[in-house]
Amino acid sequence: MTIKQISFRDFIRGVMPADVLQLLDKRTHKLKGIFISPKYADDVLAYLQEKEKQRKENRKKALLDFVGAFGEGDDTSHQALKARKYE
Repeated sequence: MTIKQISFRDFIRGVMPADVLQLLDKRTHKLKGIFISPKYADDVLAYLQEKEKQRKENRKKALLDFVGAFGEGDDTSHQALKARKYE
Protein backbone atom coordinates (compact mmCIF):
# COMPACT_ATOMS: atom_id res chain seq x y z
CA MET A 1 0.00 0.00 0.00
CA THR A 2 1.39 3.37 -0.99
CA ILE A 3 0.49 6.74 0.51
CA LYS A 4 1.04 10.05 -1.31
CA GLN A 5 0.14 13.67 -0.68
CA ILE A 6 -1.40 15.53 -3.61
CA SER A 7 -3.32 18.77 -4.19
CA PHE A 8 -7.02 19.05 -4.99
CA ARG A 9 -6.17 20.18 -8.51
CA ASP A 10 -4.20 16.99 -9.20
CA PHE A 11 -6.96 14.89 -7.62
CA ILE A 12 -9.63 16.50 -9.81
CA ARG A 13 -7.48 15.91 -12.88
CA GLY A 14 -7.51 12.21 -12.10
CA VAL A 15 -3.96 11.72 -10.87
CA MET A 16 -3.94 8.52 -8.79
CA PRO A 17 -0.28 7.78 -7.96
CA ALA A 18 -1.03 5.73 -4.83
CA ASP A 19 -3.57 3.59 -2.98
CA VAL A 20 -4.18 6.23 -0.32
CA LEU A 21 -4.14 9.91 -1.25
CA GLN A 22 -3.90 12.68 1.31
CA LEU A 23 -5.53 15.78 -0.14
CA LEU A 24 -3.68 18.97 0.75
CA ASP A 25 -4.54 22.62 0.34
CA LYS A 26 -1.51 24.08 -1.48
CA ARG A 27 -2.00 27.56 -0.05
CA THR A 28 -2.27 26.65 3.64
CA HIS A 29 -0.55 23.23 3.52
CA LYS A 30 -3.32 21.72 5.65
CA LEU A 31 -4.67 18.22 5.25
CA LYS A 32 -8.23 18.46 3.89
CA GLY A 33 -9.13 14.79 3.50
CA ILE A 34 -8.12 11.39 2.22
CA PHE A 35 -9.08 9.22 -0.73
CA ILE A 36 -8.80 5.46 -0.43
CA SER A 37 -8.67 3.17 -3.44
CA PRO A 38 -11.58 0.70 -3.80
CA LYS A 39 -9.39 -2.31 -3.03
CA TYR A 40 -8.84 -1.03 0.52
CA ALA A 41 -12.22 0.63 1.02
CA ASP A 42 -13.91 -2.39 2.65
CA ASP A 43 -11.07 -2.86 5.14
CA VAL A 44 -11.06 0.81 6.11
CA LEU A 45 -14.85 0.87 6.44
CA ALA A 46 -14.80 -2.21 8.69
CA TYR A 47 -12.09 -0.62 10.83
CA LEU A 48 -14.04 2.62 11.19
CA GLN A 49 -17.26 0.77 12.07
CA GLU A 50 -15.43 -1.26 14.72
CA LYS A 51 -13.87 1.89 16.14
CA GLU A 52 -17.28 3.61 16.30
CA LYS A 53 -18.81 0.55 17.97
CA GLN A 54 -16.01 0.53 20.56
CA ARG A 55 -16.51 4.27 21.21
CA LYS A 56 -20.24 3.72 21.79
CA GLU A 57 -19.57 0.80 24.13
CA ASN A 58 -17.10 2.90 26.13
CA ARG A 59 -19.63 5.74 26.44
CA LYS A 60 -22.35 3.29 27.49
CA LYS A 61 -20.06 1.73 30.10
CA ALA A 62 -19.11 5.16 31.46
CA LEU A 63 -22.77 6.15 31.67
CA LEU A 64 -23.72 2.93 33.44
CA ASP A 65 -20.78 3.34 35.84
CA PHE A 66 -22.07 6.83 36.62
CA VAL A 67 -25.61 5.58 37.18
CA GLY A 68 -24.38 2.71 39.31
CA ALA A 69 -25.95 -0.14 37.38
CA PHE A 70 -22.74 -1.55 35.89
CA GLY A 71 -21.58 -4.67 37.66
CA GLU A 72 -25.02 -5.68 38.88
CA GLY A 73 -25.54 -7.72 35.73
CA ASP A 74 -29.04 -6.50 34.94
CA ASP A 75 -30.05 -4.56 31.86
CA THR A 76 -32.57 -2.19 33.38
CA SER A 77 -33.99 0.75 31.52
CA HIS A 78 -33.75 4.37 32.51
CA GLN A 79 -37.35 4.34 33.74
CA ALA A 80 -36.71 1.31 35.97
CA LEU A 81 -33.62 2.92 37.48
CA LYS A 82 -35.52 6.13 38.09
CA ALA A 83 -38.42 4.25 39.71
CA ARG A 84 -35.98 2.36 41.95
CA LYS A 85 -34.34 5.63 42.94
CA TYR A 86 -37.62 7.17 44.16
CA GLU A 87 -38.95 4.11 46.02
